[in-house]
Amino acid sequence: MNEGGQTYFSYEDETGKIGFKDKDGKIIIPASWDWVGEFHEGLAVVSDNKDKWGCIDIQGNLVVPCIWDTCGFFSEGLAFVEKDGKFGYINKSGEVVIPLMWYGAYPFSNGLAKVNQKDGDVIFINKKNQIVSARTIDTSQHVTLEEFMKRTEYIEK
Repeated sequence: MNEGGQTYFSYEDETGKIGFKDKDGKIIIPASWDWVGEFHEGLAVVSDNKDKWGCIDIQGNLVVPCIWDTCGFFSEGLAFVEKDGKFGYINKSGEVVIPLMWYGAYPFSNGLAKVNQKDGDVIFINKKNQIVSARTIDTSQHVTLEEFMKRTEYIEK
């Protein structure tokens, strides 16, 4: 993975823990995680031994504590998180900026994110947690943001 012009590779040590090395094999972040994701916007999703999720920075500092049942990668400064079946979004400081009120969530793209309502309908919200379309999406097919924008009027409520 490439972050900030540097290339990093995940590695697993003899205990089964995972960390990161640079392209020369130098350990950048010691192996201390049960699972690691790629770096996005300077942070990587990690999982601890309690099956909770958080994020580390490129120095290996735990920036978002491992308290979440699910944590997505950062996109446009926000990442979705889940706790007890409800989804919301956090900023890079780990602060909840969109309340945990959705039943599914996806990364932001072009200022919008798909979320699932309780009844299973998929809608788009903006970074202020405002629904941007009164029309719901047929979830039987994958719909990209571009396709959605072509099919519906962009209505900000």
